[in-house]
Amino acid sequence: MKKNVVATIVVGLAFFLMLPNVVETATTTKPMKGKIVSLDDVFKGKKDLQLTKERAKELLEQGSPLVFFYNKKYYFVQTEGGDFAFKKLADYAHRSAVGIIGKTKTVGGINFIIMSDIQPMD
Repeated sequence: MKKNVVATIVVGLAFFLMLPNVVETATTTKPMKGKIVSLDDVFKGKKDLQLTKERAKELLEQGSPLVFFYNKKYYFVQTEGGDFAFKKLADYAHRSAVGIIGKTKTVGGINFIIMSDIQPMD
């Protein structure tokens, strides 16, 4: 069932990426300070979204997306090559604060960051 949810999210994201309705774009030079969280935990309404190294690894192995929570918004993070950066996010998910530098954009109401750098900030 989880794989079906992940597949639905990926197909939905691919559909929105094809749409030419980019609402806004911005490039950051200073790190955006936020937190890595599980999209599944967000959908389930969990109050404590802090991940451990073990939980992040488990989510990664299950194919469950990790997202960046910044300024009361959730962002899917991509590498500059266009791939989703779930593995890189899993490496930092246990941190209470993470800084990401990159280009932000909103496509079809979904927030993205094309990450150029990530660093711990706790």
